[in-house]
Amino acid sequence: MARGCPLLLLAAAGCATSPGGPSRFVTGGAAVGDFRLPVASVIERRYVGVVRQKYDFSCGSAALATLLRHHYDLDVDETTAFRGMWTRGDQAQIRRLGFSLLDMKRWLASRGLSADGYKVSLAKIAETGVPGIALIAVKNYRHFVVVKGVSRDEVLLGDPSTGVQAMPRARFEAAWNGIYFVLEEDQALAKSHFNRQRQWAAFARAPVGGRFHDPVSQQALSLTAPFFGDLS
Repeated sequence: MARGCPLLLLAAAGCATSPGGPSRFVTGGAAVGDFRLPVASVIERRYVGVVRQKYDFSCGSAALATLLRHHYDLDVDETTAFRGMWTRGDQAQIRRLGFSLLDMKRWLASRGLSADGYKVSLAKIAETGVPGIALIAVKNYRHFVVVKGVSRDEVLLGDPSTGVQAMPRARFEAAWNGIYFVLEEDQALAKSHFNRQRQWAAFARAPVGGRFHDPVSQQALSLTAPFFGDLS
């Protein structure tokens, strides 16, 4: 079975902090009042529906936690998955190569959940609409991701290291080894969490080809901010 993420004992950098509560906006000028609305940072939006990996070598446990928590409604976090697979796996090999799909299968079986890997096409995944885990290679780095949706042109991925990503289908197929790891029960529930619009919406896109597609002239860009009093 192909193995994922090489073992690098480095902590993942850059933890985003959550705001303490909804942001408060106060209108200027006359006392019109104020209002509150929830605000999420770009990083928070990026990890909607994805369990973020804590270590460079823990993409397998974070991907499995993502699949179970966000597609099967099971209360599983990365630490639980990590400890479960570590306890039942070949620890020497895990230290050297990271977790494998076999480690995932064995731990799930210990919890009464049946799962396996299948050699399938991306078209078959789109047809069945079942979320699962795929092993992809990007720049010679093997990495587990969760396939959360498939459109005509793109594959929506829950990436434990970078969050929600939309990858062109051709690029995904070139990086993927063709093995798809899925749970064999509760697939009706899993399908209800596949290709959901809010998952695609969590992936922020640049407005290329949208309403703002005609750039202004360089002359217009050269305008500076006015000095105080210029517009009075």
